[in-house]
Amino acid sequence: MEFVTIADVKVPVLPHSEKFPVFPSSLVETDSVKQTLQKILYPMLERMPVLLVGDAGVGKNALIYYINSLRKQPTLRFSFNEDTLPEDLIGSYRILLDGKGFTWSNGPLTNALSEGLSFVADEMNLCAPNIIKRFSSVYESNYLDLLEGSGERVKGKTGFWFIGTQNPSEGFEGRKPLPFDITKHFAVVYVDPYTPDEMFFILKKLYPMLSEEVLKQIIRISIESEKRIKSGEVGKGDLEKYHFNLRTLQKYCNRLVLFGAKDKTVSVREALYLFEEPFRKKEDRDKQRELIESEFGGAVKLVPTKGYVQGSTIFWNDKEIKTWEESKTISLLSKYPTPEPILHFLDQVFTAIQAKENILIEYREDQDPQEFLPLFTELTGIQIESVMLSKGMHTSDVVGALKPTEEGNIESVTWVDGPLTRAIRKGHIILISGLESAGAELVEKMNMLTDDARSLTLPPESGEYLPVKLTETSVVFGMKSFRASKSVTTISRAFRNRFTPILFPELEDAKVLEEILEFFLPEGVLPRSLARFHLKAKELSEKRTIGSANLMPYRFGIANLLKWKNHIYRYNQTDVKDIAIRGGKIYYTNQIADPKERKELERLLEGFLSGVEVVSTLFEEIEEKKKTFTVESGLNRKNWWDPELHKRDPLTGVAKKLNSGEETKRGIEINTPETGGGTKEGPDAWYGQDTQGNQGQGEPQGGGGAWGYRTEELYKQFLKKRRLLWDYSIMVGLEEFKSVFGKELEEVELNLEQLFDPEIDIHRMYKNEGSRVDARKYISYKSGRGDTKIFDKTTIEKNDEKLKGVEVTFLVSKCRRIFNFEYSIAMLSALLVSLHILNEHDIKTSVHTFCDIKNSKDTVDIFNLKSAEEDYTPEKEEEVFSALCKNWQGDSIPEFQVLSNCERYFSPDAQTKIIVILSDFRGQRAKTYIEDELASFDTRKMKEAVLKNEEKNYVFLGVGLGSRYIAEHVFHDSLQITADNFYSMPNLIGAEIARLVQIHHSLRQ
Repeated sequence: MEFVTIADVKVPVLPHSEKFPVFPSSLVETDSVKQTLQKILYPMLERMPVLLVGDAGVGKNALIYYINSLRKQPTLRFSFNEDTLPEDLIGSYRILLDGKGFTWSNGPLTNALSEGLSFVADEMNLCAPNIIKRFSSVYESNYLDLLEGSGERVKGKTGFWFIGTQNPSEGFEGRKPLPFDITKHFAVVYVDPYTPDEMFFILKKLYPMLSEEVLKQIIRISIESEKRIKSGEVGKGDLEKYHFNLRTLQKYCNRLVLFGAKDKTVSVREALYLFEEPFRKKEDRDKQRELIESEFGGAVKLVPTKGYVQGSTIFWNDKEIKTWEESKTISLLSKYPTPEPILHFLDQVFTAIQAKENILIEYREDQDPQEFLPLFTELTGIQIESVMLSKGMHTSDVVGALKPTEEGNIESVTWVDGPLTRAIRKGHIILISGLESAGAELVEKMNMLTDDARSLTLPPESGEYLPVKLTETSVVFGMKSFRASKSVTTISRAFRNRFTPILFPELEDAKVLEEILEFFLPEGVLPRSLARFHLKAKELSEKRTIGSANLMPYRFGIANLLKWKNHIYRYNQTDVKDIAIRGGKIYYTNQIADPKERKELERLLEGFLSGVEVVSTLFEEIEEKKKTFTVESGLNRKNWWDPELHKRDPLTGVAKKLNSGEETKRGIEINTPETGGGTKEGPDAWYGQDTQGNQGQGEPQGGGGAWGYRTEELYKQFLKKRRLLWDYSIMVGLEEFKSVFGKELEEVELNLEQLFDPEIDIHRMYKNEGSRVDARKYISYKSGRGDTKIFDKTTIEKNDEKLKGVEVTFLVSKCRRIFNFEYSIAMLSALLVSLHILNEHDIKTSVHTFCDIKNSKDTVDIFNLKSAEEDYTPEKEEEVFSALCKNWQGDSIPEFQVLSNCERYFSPDAQTKIIVILSDFRGQRAKTYIEDELASFDTRKMKEAVLKNEEKNYVFLGVGLGSRYIAEHVFHDSLQITADNFYSMPNLIGAEIARLVQIHHSLRQ
């Protein structure tokens, strides 16, 4: 038997079928890669399935391709998503073209088993676990029963190997943690990101022609950029998730090889394109530019953009792009204005096209690039195929499905390619729009198409077992608008990383707008008037001067302006002003709901156009303008780079604020009397042996604490006489708190939103009409054993009603004993995040605090900060935050007393009642030793109260605070928050609440 050595492991080379592809790989064996390969290879030799988990771009699929390329083993890969069904992997029947019979087509998993190949379940945690369990026999016992087909058992042939890959569930849209009863059958390998030294080693190996200094510079830029993203220095408040890794570095190196490895101008330009341009906020771009220029030794003067078409080639600065239809390219260039922002945008697009990268065009909603779409998607002369995605679409709508061969006749069906498959086969330009509208069930299906494999695996009913591959002429364009709110879906970091993001310019400068309009209209008063009114209408709508009563502001984008221009252009007559006013009303003022605001905007419109009527020859000039479009006017009028725009003010010397929390920590002020030990209590005023203030001298009645008073009675007398001369408060506002901890809270919110999402529901329905024929239903019909409901109307949806009836109550022990920095920050951040996420999912919440505020030792004070019926508005958030910052001077009380009547914490509509109680659970009198705490009267009564309420169907989550682990002895479900893990409290509480909802909630109709 032939063997090959991989990462010092001897691996057999097994015979295989040559009809399946062996993917090449350029993976470089660094030290950590070797270690990861060994973690994979040893389980493989034991015929054990492997699950690779890691961040986007760490090379999970590349590792498998590398192993299989060396042992000459084909790899069948299937991209899992939310609508993956068993037959997609196992196989299905299809109907012969003559309609006289049927044939079974194996799915990729069945082919891998029967042929002894490697099967990669890509993005496995995007699929519902109950679907994965259909083929549990494969990863448990190496066989599969074809229940969908003949029922025979297919045993894994020698060489079969099952590999799952996935991104972590945290921070990646649509991913859910796989249950343990699945992962326990896998050798789980976490693939670590590359270290800087490894990045350099890999790039030097792959690109020996590039200088070491340039490689080190771009690696430092990449690492610093990723660090800034994680710390919130850039991208803060942006709802899109940026990510830079080895894949980005390889793009950069490829570009240097293409455009000039020794040209410093190219080095800086491509660094700016990849590491500055993707950011949508100007302050982020400025910071990235400073980073890049500092690495490369200052700003570099870049050359103006120039382009022309000659000999079936587009020459665009240092880029040469083949055009397959020269006349179409010239025609397009002559029809579109190209001011500096458009030239700059096109230069980025052409760079990515020549480097054979996938391109993601992102744009602000009111700056939709639709009007300029042909200019960058059709310029090469290749036919374009549009794939428009939306929520509710099925994968088969874009990939393909079985459909009747004759319209209205179900005598026979055949496979019909969807637009995506058709475009791949024909080598067309692929334009995928609506990425922000579609769910992961559609978008992630294109993983294999957009990574190094550049291919798409079709479902088995297509009758094709080999993936269809992109041709050299194909370019994949994705288009999406910026995410406006967290309730709107977006693409994952993993999917984004497979594209080169390019922002469509925000065309809002008056001179740029005039230049665009002057391309079509005579220069002078008319373009200037249109541009000025357009900007004024935008300004008034953005400031809510108009539309203040609307939920959403009015939007006026570049499309409004160009359609207005088209109206003038189309109806050009001698009364140009009247036509312009009519067009302005059509595309601007007619949509204003308030009559007064509409009339005021119409008055402004007439005012801006007042100068048009004095131009008597405008009608003839517009007609003449229609005849004078040239290629030169579109390309050579303006330089695309203005050095004046890129001057920087000198450094101010102001230090950057670090996210340390010190600002908030300094806000905690505690001024207490001296203890019996002669020492003032500090911010960690714990009783018992953990006490800092009384130097660990024991319980108050022993003279160590409680300001030196030995007996309970004396202590009560002291408390009654004392005045509140000191204050236990966090002296900080909500805005300052969020400025310090905002980035962490935002990350937690994004993670927890996934945890609270309801599960995907796949509803199998069949109708008499439709576009997708279900093969099994059709077989039944043809054999006389079924009805005519052969069309698959399966739907995939998230049922938001699933969470109806869930309520969560937070009970917070608000007493001085547990008031310290770590606990206060943990409690505040946990509550802010939990209340926000629960509110986003329409889960009712309430917040109550409890203590003995007057220190009388015989009262229980429960304060309601938010009831279940109240909405969690920004005003309520401010109110809750403020209340939780102040007045922590109350005494502790036995926690069981707040559970005597739990019904008061919930609304009458509550069905699943979850109580999250936060305390140290040490009762009224803390003990020196934990054994005494657990055996105390207060703890025993707390256990009884919890058990009694659980019998009434209340669900408890006990969150213990401090180093005494008491909660786990009282509650079935508990967490312990200490100084070591307090930063994780929001995620911990959120994940536990989500788990309790999933376990205990069932929707009652």
